[in-house]
Amino acid sequence: MSTIKDIAKLAGVSISTVSLVLNNKGYVRLETRQKVLDAIQKMNYKPSRPARKLATGKTGNIGFVIWEGHFYEVEMFYSEVFLGMEYAARKSDSYILLTTVKEEFDPKKDLPRFLKYKDVDGVALAGRVPHALVEYLDHQCIPFVLIDYAIPGRNYNCIQIDNYNGAFRAIEHLVKRGRKRIGFVGGTFFHPSIKERYRGYKEALETYGLINDQALLKKYTYVENVETSPSIGEKGVAALLTQTPAPDAIFCCNDPTALGAIKEIQKRQIKIPDDIAVVGFDDIPTASFCTPLLTTLHVPKLTLGKEAFNLLNEVIDRPNEPPQTRVIGVSLIERESS
Repeated sequence: MSTIKDIAKLAGVSISTVSLVLNNKGYVRLETRQKVLDAIQKMNYKPSRPARKLATGKTGNIGFVIWEGHFYEVEMFYSEVFLGMEYAARKSDSYILLTTVKEEFDPKKDLPRFLKYKDVDGVALAGRVPHALVEYLDHQCIPFVLIDYAIPGRNYNCIQIDNYNGAFRAIEHLVKRGRKRIGFVGGTFFHPSIKERYRGYKEALETYGLINDQALLKKYTYVENVETSPSIGEKGVAALLTQTPAPDAIFCCNDPTALGAIKEIQKRQIKIPDDIAVVGFDDIPTASFCTPLLTTLHVPKLTLGKEAFNLLNEVIDRPNEPPQTRVIGVSLIERESS
């Protein structure tokens, strides 16, 4: 296996010059730099990770943390986000280390191993995560980025989904197809994405003159203060169908909830979309295989992961820059359910 010493000998330069080129630091004449790069390519040299850490102070590792509840309930969504980070990491020869954390998180007992042993340069936190973990990272000055989450009153680096405009567009789609009694089914508003989707739903109804008081809005809203799941979709449909008149469309806070809603509607032998239309949010793989195919808002999950990786590396390299929030747009995918 080639070493820095071998590269230096072949290029006819000092070991310190090779180190400067490898780490892109200091001034090296263009002609000399090219000699070193040619020698590296010729000898197919790749620095070992321990050697790189010693030279740069960086591990080349990025942590990816997800709450256990998200991993079980909406794993299809965040697994694609993780994959997006993994794709981006390959181009920089970085590694993404995945772990889950419990909701009752205690840094003294539950700290992920890669944080305990200081084996990452930064951390991406996907979805709803324990605030105690965020506070730990903040106090320890460990670079981190929130993905699809935000903490009210705190200004952290975030990659967000355009939840409000996506929801507004979903309702607009239903209105243009003649739907007038559009219900909402969702989970906890503790997750800011769900809260923003409800805000987009509500303001779209107001814009198109479909609600004129809070009582009417409440009549067609079903929300549980728990994590989203197909069972909420089932229970939400069962509750909303007791209203008179019954809704002629339902906007669900995400696709797993929409799949549960479809199951309950079909159980009652109500026709989709003839009698009631259903729209979801996220465009998980199941949305394009269920019956009927689900109309939904496509979230570019790979892009979320890639942008999170890029932003996190910027934070690692320039820790004193002001926090940023980057918003990733969504697109309506019209299918059979509407």
